Amino acid sequence: MRVSTSHMQNTAVQNMTGQQGEINDTQTQLSSGRRVLRPSDDPTSAARTLDLKRATESVERFNRNGDLARTRLSMSESALEHAGNELQRIRELTVQAANGSQDQRTRNYIASEIEERYKQLVELGNSRDGNGEYLFSGSRTRTQPFNMGTDGHVTYHGDQNSREVRIGPGRQIGVDHSGFDAFMKVPDGNGQYQAYQGEENRGTGVVSVVDGKVRGLDAEQYRLRFAEDEDGNTRYAIQRTYNPEDENAWEWVGGENGEPPAVEDAPLYEPGATIEVDDGVRVKIEGNPDPGQGGFEDGDHFTVTGSRSQSIFATVNELIGALKEGEGPDFNNAADRALGDLDLAMENTYRVRSEIGARLSTLDSEKASNEAAIIDLKQATSDERDLDYAEATGRFNQELTGLEAAQSTFGRVQNLSLFDYI
Repeated sequence: MRVSTSHMQNTAVQNMTGQQGEINDTQTQLSSGRRVLRPSDDPTSAARTLDLKRATESVERFNRNGDLARTRLSMSESALEHAGNELQRIRELTVQAANGSQDQRTRNYIASEIEERYKQLVELGNSRDGNGEYLFSGSRTRTQPFNMGTDGHVTYHGDQNSREVRIGPGRQIGVDHSGFDAFMKVPDGNGQYQAYQGEENRGTGVVSVVDGKVRGLDAEQYRLRFAEDEDGNTRYAIQRTYNPEDENAWEWVGGENGEPPAVEDAPLYEPGATIEVDDGVRVKIEGNPDPGQGGFEDGDHFTVTGSRSQSIFATVNELIGALKEGEGPDFNNAADRALGDLDLAMENTYRVRSEIGARLSTLDSEKASNEAAIIDLKQATSDERDLDYAEATGRFNQELTGLEAAQSTFGRVQNLSLFDYI
């Protein structure tokens, strides 16, 4: 095979140029720390790296969503904590006002403080986050949830929905809490009941429950009625109904043919004694109910029913009105009823706070899982994309040695020419 001088020189130059290109690529890898500089270097690794990068960005976005949700939920929990403190103070003031040593003047002072606490409750219900969005409007975060009228009545303008954000590949969590659930619709409590006097009562009787928790009432409502026997003693009888809206649906306990029991046969009333209305349902009446003149249907009555579901604001507003109206059995019954409703209101705030706490705990566990996933994804990305410095340094030295040898031999070969010997 005959090889011309020009061909030999061209081949040597091409080889050295190729080696210089390889050295340049290796040097770029060493300076950037990346093994794959272009998709053409390793198409499979390049595509895998893009997939891993998208997955990492997605998980990081979940964590950002979780941080925003945590801030909003923490602010909601703080607002409810302060609301519970306000309710506790209102309850203490109610107990103070119900003390027999108080007169109307001091009760007015107490009512004034409760009014200020009431306004603070409304303000807490209208709390906002750092973006100016309301915490308790449900999903209508730009709408002020609570407005108080001149009569103290509070209306709700939010909805009962909740926005959700994605905090994990298969996990969403609510970042809002409905003010209707937190403030307006206070549950009556499972198995709880209350007692209150009739609006037409003429005596001084004041009713209170002995134990507000039972498995459940056998009827929707009970009614204690009073009458006077021939000796002037006050006796009582019990009615019950399964349809309190129907005046004719009441039936007498111990009566016959729909008639009340004979007054002489009815239990004797003793002020302050416990009266068992039904199994486990016990009340106590202080004072002297008016027995009337026409038997049990004409005397004072007291109703026993399941605890009412009403808003926190209605409970406090009614209490303020009772404090301003005056003394007597009406106030005592109103104060006793308010104490029961305030207990339910505080229990409801604790319930909502526990739900928020559960969400915050979920956020913490989900973030820990996301952080672990990010570490794994970044490690996998590094394995696909990053450079093995030990291997690259050895390869660079090998390529540099090869280039130096090629350059050295080229200097000797390029001087070989037949014309030098002619």
